[in-house]
Amino acid sequence: MKKFKVFIPLIAFLFILQACSSDDNSPSEDNNDAVVGTWSLAELNINPPQDINGDDNTTSNILTELPCASGTLIINSDGTWSSTVANIEITSITGELFDIRCSGTSNTSSGIWQFQNSQLSLFLNTTFILYNLSGNRLTNTTNEDLPGFMSEVYEKQ
Repeated sequence: MKKFKVFIPLIAFLFILQACSSDDNSPSEDNNDAVVGTWSLAELNINPPQDINGDDNTTSNILTELPCASGTLIINSDGTWSSTVANIEITSITGELFDIRCSGTSNTSSGIWQFQNSQLSLFLNTTFILYNLSGNRLTNTTNEDLPGFMSEVYEKQ
């Protein structure tokens, strides 16, 4: 019985010690300066790869074969963002072949943002877009096949 009485305070001490330990799962704060600024669209990736300009070379990055495809993302220090991106029209031809071209117009969007754990969240009305920051690149990966996009990548200017 004496052994049991010594054991109970030891267990209680371990529980108290555990309760006082730091919370390793708490989100880390990031330096907002890492994302504030102007970003240019560097990649707009598709699957399956296509020969958009008819030069017999297929590509996953639309920007390498479609010069009119462009985009700019501006992250402001006041917690707002805005973007202008060329509208891309994608039409299924047959099987895994698609006609991909710029419509001649641009799409503009704006909203608020949050940056935490190297992830930039852009809030647009009731939806959000998530980008991962790595160096000077922001990447949004959706993994959609055509007529959707696999990913888009912005580089800081």
